[in-house]
Amino acid sequence: MNGPYSSPPGGGYPGGGYPGGGYSGPGYPGGGYDPQQGQQQGYLQGGPVGFQDAIRQAFQNITNFSGRASRSAFWWFWLAGFIVNLVLQIITRAAGSTALSAVVSIIIAIAGLSLAARRLHDSDKSGWWLLLYFIPIIGWIVLLVFYLLPGTPGPNRHG
Repeated sequence: MNGPYSSPPGGGYPGGGYPGGGYSGPGYPGGGYDPQQGQQQGYLQGGPVGFQDAIRQAFQNITNFSGRASRSAFWWFWLAGFIVNLVLQIITRAAGSTALSAVVSIIIAIAGLSLAARRLHDSDKSGWWLLLYFIPIIGWIVLLVFYLLPGTPGPNRHG
């Protein structure tokens, strides 16, 4: 079938299922940057990740403030942190002890801080923009907008 919406001859796009190389196919099982196609693929290059990978990679890179993080990596981790903190609050109220909750919350906050810096890097902004947290309401809204912005295509000064 030929036409503007048909697949190229051979049944698919080279290197994967999407134009420009895609996110699957040879050479992309765990990610990586393909300079010929201009695609970001790896976790620290701003490539998309699933729920489990977002959590695992965030904790593996807990002290890494360089590189990039995709919107999916940021928001999946944020959702997981929210759920964990909610469950911990319920357990804390039932048990009456806050020590475990405090330790876990601090670990999640440190991982979230490094992830937020990498999320800003994905849209080519410095991690120092995180200081906007100290400006109530307006700073938080600005950061929320930054977190929602798509990442810059291809490499930028942060990776």
